Amino acid sequence: MKRHVLIALLAALALLVCASCAPAQGENKKSRADTGVALAASAETEVRSEPDIDALFAARINRPALPPDKKPDDIICTDYTDIGLLRICYQSDAGARLKLQVLKDGNSIAYNLKGDGSVEDFSLQYGSGKYTARIMQNIKDDEYFVVTAKTFTVNLKDENAVYLNSIQNVDWDYSKKPIQDVPYLVSDALAGLEDAQLLSGCTDELYNFVVTHIAYDSAKVFNLMYDYLPDIEKTYLEQTGICYDYASLFAAMLCSIGIPAKLVKGYSKENPGVYHAWNEVLINGNWIVVDTTLDASQPSKDAQMSKKPADYMKVYEY
Repeated sequence: MKRHVLIALLAALALLVCASCAPAQGENKKSRADTGVALAASAETEVRSEPDIDALFAARINRPALPPDKKPDDIICTDYTDIGLLRICYQSDAGARLKLQVLKDGNSIAYNLKGDGSVEDFSLQYGSGKYTARIMQNIKDDEYFVVTAKTFTVNLKDENAVYLNSIQNVDWDYSKKPIQDVPYLVSDALAGLEDAQLLSGCTDELYNFVVTHIAYDSAKVFNLMYDYLPDIEKTYLEQTGICYDYASLFAAMLCSIGIPAKLVKGYSKENPGVYHAWNEVLINGNWIVVDTTLDASQPSKDAQMSKKPADYMKVYEY
């Protein structure tokens, strides 16, 4: 049975994006969110009855390997820098407010750290060369002191492969529900497209799923903690989120099938005064701008997946 069983059950339940990340709201589409998970579970039972999707997916898609999920010996672990990944495993005092700062050639980016001894992974998105990573602890207000630091050299095997990694704000692995369901979401492309069009077709399928099945949570944006991070399973199962959640889920799904995808933060022409999140996706050798949050608010016939780069001002990419 084709994937359209799932789409047919959910197509009438479209999405809403509030003015904080997208254009003015249209008709109320939130009623879908209350029943969407139950409908998806029912439809999935039928979709998964098709016997050859798993085999077809395994034969046609090369999934990237993820580093082992184990704690490193070093607090700042550089074992995986050849794939553009920095691993941190730091245990701090209870209640300490921490940041990781990554610097290279005048570029600097900072992340909040949990400091609970768990593994946290980060992108080395500035290419090959010499980096410095610093773990910093808050003293008061915006003052921090350096707890520990490390300087290291990165020699990337493939600069685009950096954007396949599971990282702090695009956190995915093969056990997560949305990643497990990707083969069924792209089943039409698997069955109907030649190799040259396959990954582009899979991107279209995943894009269509996200923009038609994730509703914008207009209240959530006003209640976020400073260290908020997307949870792709929560977004997928509850079928709601903000722009950060849309971009993280879409990137995670694409990464899981070997399509490099960036999560980007900055500002858009559509709503220039509001900090926003979107994606850049590598398709046929070119990076294209994709804004699933914006397109979730538009009638599907009017939305074009590829956006004009000039309409977006990038601040950070991951």
